[in-house]
Amino acid sequence: MMDKDRVKGSADQAKGAIKEAAGDLTGDAKLKAEGGADKLKGKVENAVGGAKDAVKEAAKKLNHTLDRAGIGTTGSAVRHAVRTRPLEAVALAAGIGAMVGALIRRV
Repeated sequence: MMDKDRVKGSADQAKGAIKEAAGDLTGDAKLKAEGGADKLKGKVENAVGGAKDAVKEAAKKLNHTLDRAGIGTTGSAVRHAVRTRPLEAVALAAGIGAMVGALIRRV
Protein backbone atom coordinates (compact mmCIF):
# COMPACT_ATOMS: atom_id res chain seq x y z
CA MET A 1 0.00 0.00 0.00
CA MET A 2 1.27 3.45 -0.91
CA ASP A 3 1.93 5.91 1.92
CA LYS A 4 -0.61 8.74 2.27
CA ASP A 5 2.18 11.31 1.82
CA ARG A 6 2.91 9.87 -1.62
CA VAL A 7 -0.74 10.13 -2.60
CA LYS A 8 -0.99 13.71 -1.32
CA GLY A 9 2.32 14.57 -2.98
CA SER A 10 1.12 13.30 -6.35
CA ALA A 11 -2.11 15.26 -5.99
CA ASP A 12 -0.22 18.45 -5.07
CA GLN A 13 2.11 18.00 -8.03
CA ALA A 14 -0.87 17.65 -10.37
CA LYS A 15 -2.60 20.67 -8.80
CA GLY A 16 0.61 22.67 -9.15
CA ALA A 17 1.03 21.73 -12.79
CA ILE A 18 -2.53 22.87 -13.51
CA LYS A 19 -2.02 26.17 -11.68
CA GLU A 20 1.28 26.72 -13.45
CA ALA A 21 -0.28 26.09 -16.85
CA ALA A 22 -3.23 28.34 -16.03
CA GLY A 23 -0.83 31.06 -14.93
CA ASP A 24 1.06 30.72 -18.22
CA LEU A 25 -2.14 30.92 -20.27
CA THR A 26 -3.54 33.92 -18.42
CA GLY A 27 -0.23 35.68 -17.85
CA ASP A 28 -0.82 35.55 -14.09
CA ALA A 29 2.67 35.39 -12.56
CA LYS A 30 1.30 34.87 -9.04
CA LEU A 31 -0.77 31.85 -10.10
CA LYS A 32 2.20 30.43 -11.98
CA ALA A 33 4.42 30.86 -8.89
CA GLU A 34 1.78 29.23 -6.66
CA GLY A 35 1.73 26.32 -9.09
CA GLY A 36 5.48 25.97 -8.90
CA ALA A 37 5.33 26.03 -5.10
CA ASP A 38 2.59 23.37 -5.07
CA LYS A 39 4.64 21.17 -7.39
CA LEU A 40 7.69 21.50 -5.14
CA LYS A 41 5.59 20.75 -2.05
CA GLY A 42 4.23 17.68 -3.81
CA LYS A 43 7.71 16.46 -4.70
CA VAL A 44 8.82 16.79 -1.07
CA GLU A 45 5.71 14.97 0.20
CA ASN A 46 6.25 12.25 -2.37
CA ALA A 47 9.88 11.84 -1.27
CA VAL A 48 8.86 11.64 2.40
CA GLY A 49 6.24 9.03 1.54
CA GLY A 50 8.78 7.06 -0.46
CA ALA A 51 11.17 7.07 2.48
CA LYS A 52 8.41 5.87 4.80
CA ASP A 53 7.54 3.10 2.35
CA ALA A 54 11.19 2.04 2.17
CA VAL A 55 11.51 1.90 5.97
CA LYS A 56 8.29 -0.12 6.28
CA GLU A 57 9.47 -2.54 3.61
CA ALA A 58 12.88 -2.93 5.27
CA ALA A 59 11.23 -3.62 8.64
CA LYS A 60 8.94 -6.16 7.01
CA LYS A 61 11.90 -7.94 5.39
CA LEU A 62 13.83 -7.91 8.67
CA ASN A 63 10.88 -9.43 10.55
CA HIS A 64 10.51 -12.07 7.85
CA THR A 65 14.22 -12.90 8.01
CA LEU A 66 14.14 -13.11 11.82
CA ASP A 67 11.07 -15.34 11.71
CA ARG A 68 12.72 -17.65 9.18
CA ALA A 69 15.81 -17.85 11.39
CA GLY A 70 13.63 -18.82 14.34
CA ILE A 71 14.51 -15.69 16.25
CA GLY A 72 11.18 -13.91 15.96
CA THR A 73 10.59 -10.37 17.12
CA THR A 74 10.64 -9.45 20.77
CA GLY A 75 8.16 -6.58 20.59
CA SER A 76 5.09 -8.65 21.42
CA ALA A 77 6.93 -10.55 24.17
CA VAL A 78 8.07 -7.31 25.78
CA ARG A 79 4.57 -5.81 25.58
CA HIS A 80 3.13 -8.93 27.19
CA ALA A 81 5.71 -8.88 29.99
CA VAL A 82 5.08 -5.19 30.73
CA ARG A 83 1.32 -5.71 30.81
CA THR A 84 1.40 -8.79 33.00
CA ARG A 85 4.29 -7.78 35.31
CA PRO A 86 4.45 -3.98 35.35
CA LEU A 87 6.36 -3.61 38.64
CA GLU A 88 9.09 -5.97 37.53
CA ALA A 89 9.30 -4.17 34.18
CA VAL A 90 9.74 -0.80 35.91
CA ALA A 91 12.38 -2.24 38.25
CA LEU A 92 14.26 -3.75 35.31
CA ALA A 93 14.15 -0.47 33.40
CA ALA A 94 15.40 1.42 36.48
CA GLY A 95 18.23 -1.08 36.93
CA ILE A 96 19.28 -0.78 33.31
CA GLY A 97 19.17 3.00 33.61
CA ALA A 98 21.35 2.91 36.73
CA MET A 99 23.91 0.68 35.00
CA VAL A 100 24.04 2.91 31.94
CA GLY A 101 24.40 5.96 34.19
CA ALA A 102 27.28 4.33 36.04
CA LEU A 103 29.02 3.44 32.78
CA ILE A 104 28.62 6.96 31.46
CA ARG A 105 30.08 8.48 34.62
CA ARG A 106 33.15 6.25 34.27
CA VAL A 107 33.84 7.41 30.74
